[in-house]
Amino acid sequence: MSENERTIRADELFVEVASVEEALSKAAAEWNLLQEELDAEVLGEERSFFGLFGKKLRVRISPKKRPLLLRGRRFVAELLRLMDLDAEAGFSEEDENMIDITGTDSEILVGRFGDGLKSMEYLLNLALRKPGTEPRVRLDSNGYRERRTRSLERLAEATARRVAEQSAPVRLEPMLSWERWVIHMTLKDREDVQTQSVGESPDRKVVVMPKFSEDRLQQSRPSRPRQPRRRRR
Repeated sequence: MSENERTIRADELFVEVASVEEALSKAAAEWNLLQEELDAEVLGEERSFFGLFGKKLRVRISPKKRPLLLRGRRFVAELLRLMDLDAEAGFSEEDENMIDITGTDSEILVGRFGDGLKSMEYLLNLALRKPGTEPRVRLDSNGYRERRTRSLERLAEATARRVAEQSAPVRLEPMLSWERWVIHMTLKDREDVQTQSVGESPDRKVVVMPKFSEDRLQQSRPSRPRQPRRRRR
């Protein structure tokens, strides 16, 4: 397709073709998508030389979802098929960057402490994108993330009480970025503790530490020993 026959934007493709079917075919090849994952709108029609040489349509093509997300759903659906699981891959209504897995066998994918879902999400993003190019595609399975969020909030509050009572920092288990975010947000308004992420992925974790007032900081700092005065001779 020549440059005067197409114009590409991040989420749209404008083409001049003989039919809508041709436009969908070209756009599907451009984005590596299926035709049923695309929407087409005819913007205008132009007949050449009194209609003797047919017509050309000006068509705008746009993906129904972010192309990366559409390819991600197909990738997950194929994994589920190969694993012979009774589960389907769909889109989350709450998060535009999330693929939601539902079905009888969806709980099998979660694994212990969500390790199975974490591994599948890592594999998905490894297959889809180069690091740093687009937002990560997230995976959920039958509401696991909501349950995990509630569990992390309880963990954060219990850890904060322990830190406040013992006046000593506590390191939590390694977590994904969204899990660490839940811990930070749960404790951000507390006046007695503070949080900080340390380490490198996949071992990056949250440390919950006592938050001292300025008076307590002054009291906790060791006093400097006085230097003996030198006698003048």
